[in-house]
Amino acid sequence: MTRRGKITLAMLSFGHFINDTYSSMIYPLLPMLADKLHLTTAQVFWLAPLYSASASLMQPVYGFISDRYFRRIFAVFGPLMTGVFISCIGLADSYWILMATLIMAGIGIGAFHPQGAAMAAAASGERRRMGMSIFSSSGTLGFSLGPTLIALLVGSAGLDKSYYVVVLGILTSMLLFKYCPPLEVAPKSYGAPEDSFSQMLRAVWAHLILLYFITVLRSGTQILTSNYLPFILKEQGYSVQGIGGALTAFLLCVGLGSFSAGMLAERLSGRSVTLFSGVITVPLFIGAFASQGYWTIIFVAAAGIALGSTLALNIAMAQELLPRQTSTVSALMMGFAWGVGALIPPLAEPLAQAFSFRQVLLFATPALSLAGVLLAYFLPDQSKRQTKIPEKRIVAAKLSAAGD
Repeated sequence: MTRRGKITLAMLSFGHFINDTYSSMIYPLLPMLADKLHLTTAQVFWLAPLYSASASLMQPVYGFISDRYFRRIFAVFGPLMTGVFISCIGLADSYWILMATLIMAGIGIGAFHPQGAAMAAAASGERRRMGMSIFSSSGTLGFSLGPTLIALLVGSAGLDKSYYVVVLGILTSMLLFKYCPPLEVAPKSYGAPEDSFSQMLRAVWAHLILLYFITVLRSGTQILTSNYLPFILKEQGYSVQGIGGALTAFLLCVGLGSFSAGMLAERLSGRSVTLFSGVITVPLFIGAFASQGYWTIIFVAAAGIALGSTLALNIAMAQELLPRQTSTVSALMMGFAWGVGALIPPLAEPLAQAFSFRQVLLFATPALSLAGVLLAYFLPDQSKRQTKIPEKRIVAAKLSAAGD
């Protein structure tokens, strides 16, 4: 990794930290917004899904545009757009203005991720997996700290002073504009003819689908745990501060796992890391939700490390399959996969009502982990030094398509 690449990666990781810090600021403010705007429970319920949908499900569109037209505009100005609209949520004087503000903030969040991930991968050079781990764990760290930061600000200055946080977005976009060069168009290999996304996808679609569904299962497990764990801890008598601290610990451990896996994946194959981490999460989740008190938090934190260890790694593996479409692939793995994974908690809600949050997590988290292990078993045992092999397959597919 060159010195310029290190600076670019550091700035993009900082941008990811700030962007995801913004993305989680809405959650502790929902009760205050409900009181201020006199919202019903149903109205409050729809805010988070719409916010998540605008941030996640539209990412493939942003990635597609990024790969073809704008080479850095989304990554540079995404945090600014996010900061402007998130900072205005305390000023919203109606439900519809609040909803529009959150959707626009979600667009800023979603626009940053695919291009930011592609630029981080490019800046990392031959150490793509390490670079993606740093980039991903920075976002997880920001997401875990966002609720605390906005709670401190609003608690001291009031909800109507939420616009103070816009400073972070302005500063971040200025730094990204100065230090992050645009993505370069990847050169063609082997004299291949003009390519299309469908032609390149033909060579690697099976492995890409496996990685996609592994990410859906892993992200769904993380979101399910984050949603249901507070209810379990509340039943055990934990205070609001204690529940918040436990969630922060879980998310920080997910980020720690993401960072540590980058170094591990440079020595072992991505398949090996994915398999091992999936297997080890099973007993850790069983221990977490079969125990009481501090043991629950200890096991959940340990499971978070194992769970997070492949989130960034699988994104890097997907980028290696389609190296000339890194923004589109990043959007698929980071945004669309997480958007689909976010559907798991509401789908499991009837089971939680029929049984309990603890029983759902006790059976669902190991089951989801085992399903991910099964899919990972069919991944190619491909090390970092072999990542150029798919490109040859891609070129062969292009030449075949040209001859048809």
